[in-house]
Amino acid sequence: VNETTQIDGNIYVGRVQNVLPGMEAAFIDIGIPKNGVLYVGDVQFDQEDVESSKSGPSPRIEEMLKAGQTILCQVTKNPIGAKGARLTQEVSLPGRFVVLVPNSSAFGISKRLGDSERRRLRRITDEIRPDAHGLIVRTAAEGVAADELQRDVDSLVAKWTEIEAQAARSNEPRLIYRDLDLAVRILREELNSDYRGVLIDDRELYEKVRDYVLAVNPELADRIEYYDPEAEEL
Repeated sequence: VNETTQIDGNIYVGRVQNVLPGMEAAFIDIGIPKNGVLYVGDVQFDQEDVESSKSGPSPRIEEMLKAGQTILCQVTKNPIGAKGARLTQEVSLPGRFVVLVPNSSAFGISKRLGDSERRRLRRITDEIRPDAHGLIVRTAAEGVAADELQRDVDSLVAKWTEIEAQAARSNEPRLIYRDLDLAVRILREELNSDYRGVLIDDRELYEKVRDYVLAVNPELADRIEYYDPEAEEL
């Protein structure tokens, strides 16, 4: 069930099934039983590619997408009931401290940070921002050293390069990037040295979480513990 319902954040190669001008939306086959929905505001387009009869600021959806076209898209909302997943072509990859927005000029720093910290992070991100990609600096970046931010950016750029390579392999609608398990996502947001420990009673999930923490926050890895309900009292 998870493969087709809990898919928020996943990235797919999709094929445009049909474009509905009246709804300003398109249905996209992403390789699961129910088509996803892409609304006009979530379509990325190159002005050069659109033969618009009107000189209006934004072309209509039927001028941007055609049935049979292959696109790269990301799920922003899980499917519910009869509704398909909501999709966007503006892909974003969240890391620990920053969010990478590929092929974009987007730039921002969390508004929750104080002015002096925002200035410090602005100076660092001017240095480490990758060419051709946008960057959003998260609240978790507060007080984080430049080399740690650089590591985060490098790992996200490597992930994006792999996603592009996967997408180029074929036009078949399919999943090409799965967001982290919910447990790992929560720890990506939350885990810091204030935590004495994290107990996990599922061996497979424990391995996943520990591998993730070892990769991004090795000094906290020994606080991730496997709890065996058969061998131990709570």
